Amino acid sequence: MVTVELDIFSGRPNPRWALTEREARQLTERIRADRSLLLPLDADTGGLGYRGFIVRAEDTGMADDWKRLGLPPVVRLGGAFQPEAAESSRFLLHSAESARLDLRDPGPVLAEAESVILQSQDVQGVMTICNPAALTSDTDFSFWNGASYQPYNNCYNFASNLRTNTFAQPGRAAGAMYASINCTAVGTGAVRDGWQTSCRADANYNVCLVIWPNYDYHWYRYCANSHWCHKPGGTAARNTDNAGQLILNPETANRGGYTVFCGYYRGYNVTVS
Repeated sequence: MVTVELDIFSGRPNPRWALTEREARQLTERIRADRSLLLPLDADTGGLGYRGFIVRAEDTGMADDWKRLGLPPVVRLGGAFQPEAAESSRFLLHSAESARLDLRDPGPVLAEAESVILQSQDVQGVMTICNPAALTSDTDFSFWNGASYQPYNNCYNFASNLRTNTFAQPGRAAGAMYASINCTAVGTGAVRDGWQTSCRADANYNVCLVIWPNYDYHWYRYCANSHWCHKPGGTAARNTDNAGQLILNPETANRGGYTVFCGYYRGYNVTVS
């Protein structure tokens, strides 16, 4: 078993939870790919508020796996001074969404951690494209804009390049849909469906998530000719923003009320419903 402690409180005990077997394997793969993500337990990772995560391999099997990798059983990951660990930090934060935390209302706590992680990453202006990129046309949207299916597929369908006629929702295909509208909750639902924040080796649909705070979410997908495209609800898919401009960078595009930029996700052949 791998347990995660969100190091954020000062007076009361920090929230803790256990990773699922799948999440533990994914974390191990991240560490195997980049061991610099890990810090010693006494590393300076911030002051008051979010200070990253303390990760423990607590059972014999997982502890042995970590030992074979040359890792100690207790390590730190992330924090205010480790922007290079932002993607893996968000992965760990997302795992808390499905856990039972000893908090009356964990939402604001997780949102505060997410905010610091995004600030440390300085998301604005760091658009990232993973290659090999899977691309569809940035001008031919006939697959999406037919009368028999346009009203029944939304931005998440478009991001996944999967037409289900169900107005797909993050997490629903995995049996655990988001319960609130924020970056952590909606992003976690997408991760459950199979999206990831790291690059894939085979092919990548590069997508990003934005939030209209407390009300709605929206997804964009990177298409041919370096343009980003999207499908607002049941309306037509397009390559322009709210100002009618071609979308070269979703972070700086006119997004109307969707003012919170959550970050980038990658996937291929992801099942949504």
